[in-house]
Amino acid sequence: MGNSEQNKKAIAENRKRIFSLDAEVMTNKTLIYASRSMIEENRLMILSNYSAAFMGNRQIANNNTDEIFENRHAILDNVDTQSDVEENFVSSQKNKASLDFLQHRSQLNSAVLEISEKMATINAALIDVNRAIMESNQAIVDFNSGQIAVNSALLSGDLQPSKATPESNAETIENNTKMMADLEKRVADNREKMESLVNTSEANAQALADNKKAIGERRGAMLANRNQIMANKDKIFG
Repeated sequence: MGNSEQNKKAIAENRKRIFSLDAEVMTNKTLIYASRSMIEENRLMILSNYSAAFMGNRQIANNNTDEIFENRHAILDNVDTQSDVEENFVSSQKNKASLDFLQHRSQLNSAVLEISEKMATINAALIDVNRAIMESNQAIVDFNSGQIAVNSALLSGDLQPSKATPESNAETIENNTKMMADLEKRVADNREKMESLVNTSEANAQALADNKKAIGERRGAMLANRNQIMANKDKIFG
């Protein structure tokens, strides 16, 4: 069998592998977009839960705290003391209420600071994600430029069939075969990573749904506290 016949046979075999690779690569592309959709849904749910917990529930809870201590001071102000001991009791209880509130506020400050530090770390990671996206976009631009150059060479005659030889064709076929082997490994690696990513995204989605439910239940408890606060307020001035 001559070199041209061997090349023809190798090209036909490579075409079959390329057809199979095309299906696998495009399947991976579809799965990537599906996983990206899940990630985006989770990200939006995270922001929704963050807003509900921090901008909503926290404001209700803090408002309840303020009114609880307003009631405490109103209760103590309304106490009719009959001796220095009783007066000292009221004054010391007012001081204790102030210290309880300040200690609570200081502990909250520490918790918020810790959360802010985590958010700053997350923001830094998101900046790296943006940078990686930009680099990936540049890779697309560079690839397109290279392929435009190939098209230009074909159009200008610099790259044309009349200049081919059995040896140059064999070299191209060999390079194609090596490229397919590398591509098959990458396809398999990507599929494995995607399956793990989808599993993680599904677990995150469930955790976020649980958090959303807990946020709603906690809001109900806060509103119940509010009713008790108002009942105490009625008793103070009743």
